[in-house]
Amino acid sequence: MFREYDSIIVRLGEYMVRYGSGYRLFLINRLRDSIVKVLKKNNLHGKVEVVGDSRIVISDINREYIEKYKEVLVKVFGISSISLAVKRKYRFKEILDALDKLIKHHMIDSFKLIVEGEPGYDRSFLVKILSTKLIEKYGLRVDLLNPDKTFYIEIRDGNAYIMDEVLRGFGGLPFGVEGCLVTLVSGGVDSALAVWYLLKRGVNPILVYIDQGSYWSSEAHKRFYESLEYIREWVAWDHVKLYIVKNMGDLIARAEIPDRLRCLFCKATMYRIASIIADRENCKGIATGEAVGQVSSQTLSNLSILSKTIDKPVFRPLSFMDKLEIIEMTRKLGFSKLSRNVGSCRLKPEKPETNASLEDYRILLEVLDKYNDVYRDFVDESIVKYI
Repeated sequence: MFREYDSIIVRLGEYMVRYGSGYRLFLINRLRDSIVKVLKKNNLHGKVEVVGDSRIVISDINREYIEKYKEVLVKVFGISSISLAVKRKYRFKEILDALDKLIKHHMIDSFKLIVEGEPGYDRSFLVKILSTKLIEKYGLRVDLLNPDKTFYIEIRDGNAYIMDEVLRGFGGLPFGVEGCLVTLVSGGVDSALAVWYLLKRGVNPILVYIDQGSYWSSEAHKRFYESLEYIREWVAWDHVKLYIVKNMGDLIARAEIPDRLRCLFCKATMYRIASIIADRENCKGIATGEAVGQVSSQTLSNLSILSKTIDKPVFRPLSFMDKLEIIEMTRKLGFSKLSRNVGSCRLKPEKPETNASLEDYRILLEVLDKYNDVYRDFVDESIVKYI
């Protein structure tokens, strides 16, 4: 590891160019706050400053934990990329000195220089004079297509940041800037990935777990708590709120509803509970990990009916993903372990409805409305935690 790094350059996501300067500044400051919090959460030091309207610089870093900085920062949503940097005053000699050390470290034959920021004159001129000096001193050659190493120089507020790699982040928007959605989570890969996508788009997910008690396996409950650990890794801020709702399974078991509609009634009950919580939390709607056609309750017909059972919008980030796509994505993100089999719900009927009609909708609505006060009691009696 190169021991001269003393700063980290953070490049912003898409909002840098999509919004006006006022709102963009709000987003940048929100991202700065996210970085401060995630560094603190991981016991990493650093002074985090906004530089201009397009960069954040982290200085006073602990060189012994360079890899840890990289690991946690690329998971902060709102960051398009980061680079470890050597910070110098914007002086020709100091820039050359930093490049000199980097070249000796990498032992290269060819290179490419990219200058960004505010050099005060034509960037190509600075590239030309720096390249000439490096060629003269080391006998290197410039290769614009396939260099051994590309060096990046950013000029910001009278300082030069010299870098030798760009690490891609996940982009998106800073945590919470889009408000909150109440999110139904089960512990499986679908709901965990749905939460990931919400976080990426700047949503604060208020999590709701329906504990079905004896109607679900102990392994399913264990998997749910495992899923919280994976989700927590992607939350930059201090916490995410979680509601654990109990005793719903008993209501589903005793409700006077045709057997074939029991799965739909169960899901619609979850929607109602989530909707009540959305009102209390002032959220803009609810979200689920449902994907079209994946199970009986998630056919397009059934999802359409379910969406009509509440007056809130229902967001489904995974709507048109295959199960294998979901598992592959979660494998890349590190939580595909959640895809394991934990058994099935004991309330599931032998032949669940896959093509609900308007008449089925009316049946569901009549039974759902009968239990509205019970749903509010479920929410009142739920366990509220912060993860």
